[in-house]
Amino acid sequence: MKLNLRTILIIVIMITSLSVIYQNIVVQIGLLIISIFLLMIIQPSKHKLLRVLHRLKNIAKIILTLMIFQVLFRRAGEIYWQWGIIQITSVGLNYGIISSLRFFLIIIIAGLLFDIPYYDYLLAFHKWKIPYEISFLVTSVIHFIPIFARQFQRSNEALLLRGIDLKKLPIIKRFRAYLTLLFPILAGAIAQVKYRAISLELRAFRLYNERTFLYEAKLRWFDYVIQVFILIGFIIIVIKI
Repeated sequence: MKLNLRTILIIVIMITSLSVIYQNIVVQIGLLIISIFLLMIIQPSKHKLLRVLHRLKNIAKIILTLMIFQVLFRRAGEIYWQWGIIQITSVGLNYGIISSLRFFLIIIIAGLLFDIPYYDYLLAFHKWKIPYEISFLVTSVIHFIPIFARQFQRSNEALLLRGIDLKKLPIIKRFRAYLTLLFPILAGAIAQVKYRAISLELRAFRLYNERTFLYEAKLRWFDYVIQVFILIGFIIIVIKI
């Protein structure tokens, strides 16, 4: 069963909205479990799961660091442990765990949007009556993100072939090395944007207020059922909790 992109976007928006609204560990864990389950059943693929695991692995240290800062620098609530000026309080521990779970949730639920063609986003936003200029801007950003990632990976592999492993460098040198890699990638991106703008002008971009599409992304019966069920569930949860 292949869901329409609009249905997937509604699922992602509702789950992330609930994660932001409720500062509750139980709710965050529940949403995390639901997100993992959805990732397994909605258009599953080995490539998608590997990408999610790779991103979780790369960002786990950052999330752990943010959790430690939340725990140590929030002083409100009951004190669980203290050593000198360092305190671990109930509020700090609660915020640290919730923020970490929320980051993991966002990465996992975003996995539902992997491997979706650029054109499908345009069709979905068009059906939602979003202005084409905004739709084109958003989809262009989505389209360029994996391109930037591939360019950065190639630059990193080129350094590895020369015997330079960025992971083994000290933090300051590693930061400088990443900046050195970043500027050529940005320069290449600007060049691509320039040629893309020329291509749009040659194709008379925005000549007419409305544009036509070769294909249509029609909702099927199960898309309607899922969307209605999700919206009703979201309203009930917001009212009850």
